[in-house]
Amino acid sequence: MKGLIWKDIINLKRNVKIFGLLTVLYAFMAFTSKDASFFGSIFTMLFAILTMSTFSYDEAAKWDGYALTMPVTRENIVQSKYIMMLLLTLIGVVFSAGVTILLNIVLKSHTMFYGIQICIFGAALVMLFYSITIPIITKLGMEKARLAFFAVYLIPFFIAYIGKELVKRSGLAMPGNLITVIEFLVKYIYVIVPLVVVIALYISYMVSINIYKKKEF
Repeated sequence: MKGLIWKDIINLKRNVKIFGLLTVLYAFMAFTSKDASFFGSIFTMLFAILTMSTFSYDEAAKWDGYALTMPVTRENIVQSKYIMMLLLTLIGVVFSAGVTILLNIVLKSHTMFYGIQICIFGAALVMLFYSITIPIITKLGMEKARLAFFAVYLIPFFIAYIGKELVKRSGLAMPGNLITVIEFLVKYIYVIVPLVVVIALYISYMVSINIYKKKEF
């Protein structure tokens, strides 16, 4: 298991320079806009997207077929991808939060923790995104799954935007029951979001395991 994770880490070393430049660029943009949350909102997601690179490298090298000749199980291979995704997301949150705090100090914001929540919720969105896309990648492969990524990412925002515009133009008020539900979700958001993420990841993991067990390489 450790070997599988180290393999992905070594493959990702080639991205260090690119992410170093992105760090400087986004930190500068956040500084000039005097909004430290700008850095956290973008960089947490950018860092976690590295998980996709690990799948691309494996597919290009036809790694899975070779890996299965070694003393590792199919479950180990799937587990390593989920662990790598969680590790990258955690590193992204810690790094983004650290730079955000530093920017807040430099910008003399009213609180040094301004924007930290955005980093955390960005990580939650990333994990929900991967809970959907990892099974798709496992089933179709990285190249064939690219179109599905856009659908997973864009469709919810498109539906939300259309719904908002329809309500706005029609002048209809939101139903009382819906308002009550929204208020409940907002009140308990720090409990609901982690719970949803954990459930989504568990279901995703079980689905990926079942798919991978049936694949032939």
